[in-house]
Amino acid sequence: MNARRLIGLFVLSIVAGSCGSSAMPASPSTPAPAAPPPASTAIDVSGNWSGSGTDSQGPTTVAWMLTQSGSTVGGTVRTAALHPDDGSCGSCHRNKSGTVTGTLSGASLMLTMSFAAGADGDPTPECSATISVSSTSVSNGAVAATYLGSDTCEGAFNNGTMTMRR
Repeated sequence: MNARRLIGLFVLSIVAGSCGSSAMPASPSTPAPAAPPPASTAIDVSGNWSGSGTDSQGPTTVAWMLTQSGSTVGGTVRTAALHPDDGSCGSCHRNKSGTVTGTLSGASLMLTMSFAAGADGDPTPECSATISVSSTSVSNGAVAATYLGSDTCEGAFNNGTMTMRR
């Protein structure tokens, strides 16, 4: 067979194949239903928390009663010495009640714990204290934080670490 005839047959077979096809074009596929939105991962720190802290002045227990409205956090705090009857100054200065104010942004919590002088039941009513708490590890059930601050009678709280749980 000559080359011209072969090319002609080849072209004819291509044209016949494309014209004679009765196949329907594929219909577009139906998209899969959208996945439901993920469950809310917003952190709510409202409620009662307890834990412990330790700093340059020694260890303490801590209890928070927190409320939250949006990113604003508030509430009360109570600290207590591990051994309140050991007669040390640190034991007296660790037994305080105060207020908590702060903000929560994602998993970051910034709090200020304020202990006013003259608080009812405070064994050192002439002393006030302020502690700044910072955490980037907050969940609905746990807070791991660092803190620093000062007591007007005892001086600075340095290198503080705190662990709180519901």
